[in-house]
Amino acid sequence: MSFASFNLCQKILKSVEEKGFNTPTAVQNEVIPLVLNKEDIVVRAQTGSGKSASFVLPILQMWSDNRDSAKKGKIKVLVLTPTRELTIQVASAFEEFGANLAKKPQVISVVGGEKIGDQLFDIQQGCDILVATSGRFVDLLSKKQMNLSHLEFFVLDEADKMLGEGFEEELDLILEAIPKERQNLMFSATYPKKMQAIVSKVSLNAREVTLES
Repeated sequence: MSFASFNLCQKILKSVEEKGFNTPTAVQNEVIPLVLNKEDIVVRAQTGSGKSASFVLPILQMWSDNRDSAKKGKIKVLVLTPTRELTIQVASAFEEFGANLAKKPQVISVVGGEKIGDQLFDIQQGCDILVATSGRFVDLLSKKQMNLSHLEFFVLDEADKMLGEGFEEELDLILEAIPKERQNLMFSATYPKKMQAIVSKVSLNAREVTLES
């Protein structure tokens, strides 16, 4: 199996090659076709299994295929993560894998500890892909200055690490603010009961993918 077998465009494949990726990991083999098939998924896979590329690559493919010039710079993708480090890592993955596209996506990452006004300004100037820590995104949401009506992809990365006190309430606010029609992608290393409750709130028909190693 090679990345070319997923029918990704040549410009994305070039970026994959430049990153030194030759063979897809197990999670990439399982997940990329499901995302391209526009399925909701919940994936149980360990950190370091290559899961970021498993959603970044197909989302970039579909974003570049379906770009609507009338919606240029509108938030199409929202990725929530539990940490500053993972937010920066995922945003970088979107930028690096999208570097050879004729029209590169505008990727913005937002984390706590920085001026919220500056972050809102950056988003309002044009943002295709927003990657945020969950707490900072809720802070941004409370300002009621973001247009989320064009959102197509909602991703929870390392969702089990977001299950602290109050996250379910935050999730309710987030789900209220984003379109009902969207593709939901959830990734978790573990699957406690609280995680099951989160999944059922986000999607009623998510397909489960489990990779033990």
